[in-house]
Amino acid sequence: MEVHNLKECQDLLLGLQLLMHKGLYKDTKKNEMNLGICSRSNDVVEPMIKPQWFVNCHTMAKAGLDAVRSKKIEIIPQQYEQDWYRWLENIRDWCVSRQLWWGHRVPAWYVTLEDEQLNDLGSNNDRWIVARNECDAMLEAQKKYPGKKFQLNQDPDVLDTWFSSGLFPLTVLGWPDDTADLRAFYPTSVLETGLDILFFWVARMVMMGMQLGGDVPFQKVYLHPMIRDAHGRKMSKSLGNVVDPLEVINGTTLEDLLKRLEEGNLDPNELSVAREGKKKDFPDGIAECGTDALRFALISYTSQSDKINLDIKRVVGYRQWCNKLWNAIRFAMGKLGDHYTPPATIVVSSMPPVCKWILSVLNKAIGKTVTSLEAYKFADATSAIYSWWQYQLCDVFIEAVKPYFFNDSQEFDSARAACRDALWVCLDNGLRLLHPFMPYVTEELWQRLPQPKDSCRKNSIMISEYPSGQMINLKVNLVLSWIL
Repeated sequence: MEVHNLKECQDLLLGLQLLMHKGLYKDTKKNEMNLGICSRSNDVVEPMIKPQWFVNCHTMAKAGLDAVRSKKIEIIPQQYEQDWYRWLENIRDWCVSRQLWWGHRVPAWYVTLEDEQLNDLGSNNDRWIVARNECDAMLEAQKKYPGKKFQLNQDPDVLDTWFSSGLFPLTVLGWPDDTADLRAFYPTSVLETGLDILFFWVARMVMMGMQLGGDVPFQKVYLHPMIRDAHGRKMSKSLGNVVDPLEVINGTTLEDLLKRLEEGNLDPNELSVAREGKKKDFPDGIAECGTDALRFALISYTSQSDKINLDIKRVVGYRQWCNKLWNAIRFAMGKLGDHYTPPATIVVSSMPPVCKWILSVLNKAIGKTVTSLEAYKFADATSAIYSWWQYQLCDVFIEAVKPYFFNDSQEFDSARAACRDALWVCLDNGLRLLHPFMPYVTEELWQRLPQPKDSCRKNSIMISEYPSGQMINLKVNLVLSWIL
């Protein structure tokens, strides 16, 4: 029971004493009922029942189910198809109205006949008219109530956010008008989004796209994992474990991290927890990692099922790996020399075995990367590229060819020339292979490489041709025991 004043409290204590005196008192337990309290005003939040607008989704949901079952839409990773079936097979009517101050207003007008009061808005469901605009609603009302005087009042509610965003593939192309963009680009090819809104956004786009656009809005759906902190906890302001990408890219101090928390609107208790969390996770702040390292780390993390436990130390490790790339290019530029010009064709047969080997494993890395990208296995692509650069090019090939350059004997002139050609081929293809994952550092380094004569080389690595397995057509069978 609730106690509202001192008199009620005294009566309650007296009653407890009487029960104890007669041996009838058993126990006192806390009421487990929790009242919803507004975090801003501390008022009790009470539900209010109001009329709402609903959309029957059964027909649209069946079309969405058939699109995935027939592979007209492919969901990647494939295991999330079961979530799709579970949601759409148990579809319910969709409440599309919201009592908010912003959003697309519900296109429905209530007809108030003469001598009726406006406070009766919505009391008669037959009086509602749904139309594209008020002019169309006026014409429809005149047909429905000929010769009568009336007034139209639009419903003050707005549409659900997911209703508006569900129209995105259509509206950005000019729908409902039959535009050139709509004819050229609808349906689109790939949608990339978070797995947590597979139903809330993706399913709504599919249902509304097929209903209004006549076809699926996209052919593939790639669902990326959700980012959590290094301990696997969901990022939230109250825990203080939210990682701002800009703070990882540019770096920041612990003092600045704490200052950002204090500038927010956290409750004092939440602020205390958040401060302790920041001090524990980032005692020395966050080191400057750069865009490329963060990008590569996040892509490599996609192998972690549906969650990414983001550890900044791993991002720092990839930043240090960027230094490895710089050192490889610096070594190459020193050994190629100022007057080196890459040949139009590479003669592999006369190269030293180590050059044949590095070109062969480069070819394999290209094939693995391209295959992984086509299958949307981005973590496998980053693994193939990283392994080739780190463990095969830098750790083996560059170390193995150093003796050719340290010895100025004419006996090794041919071998040195072959090593230069192989090194240039590796760096040119390796940077282009890495570019989608590290666009900035690869652009900078690629521009430093020498260009072949009469080359059709592009002005930027971004618009250059991506390596393919046919670009380095090598069939080399080598016994590499000499490396060991």
